[in-house]
Amino acid sequence: MSMSKIAMIGDYESSIGFKAVGIDTYVPKDREEAKEIISSLVKGGYGIVFVTEEIADSLGEVVDQINRESRCTVLIIPSVRGSKGLGIEKIRKSVEKAVGIDIFKTS
Repeated sequence: MSMSKIAMIGDYESSIGFKAVGIDTYVPKDREEAKEIISSLVKGGYGIVFVTEEIADSLGEVVDQINRESRCTVLIIPSVRGSKGLGIEKIRKSVEKAVGIDIFKTS
């Protein structure tokens, strides 16, 4: 059984740690390049693609579509600049859809 390929798409500073542990990293110049990169990674058989919140936000529904329609899993992570809460919001919605309630609700 072979391991899935893993990649990371984000800003240079956020990608350094991923590159250090051997993960393929990509630093797109703009939204269009980010779309081209993520599309080629999905077609290239990558199993997991980490995407910073800023990039994921610019891609809009592309991330959701990939997660629904392909074997690739796109995980949204904060950049080194901090979290916007986008990643946890996606997780919250997925869990709520799966179990029928918002288990992350605090009040």
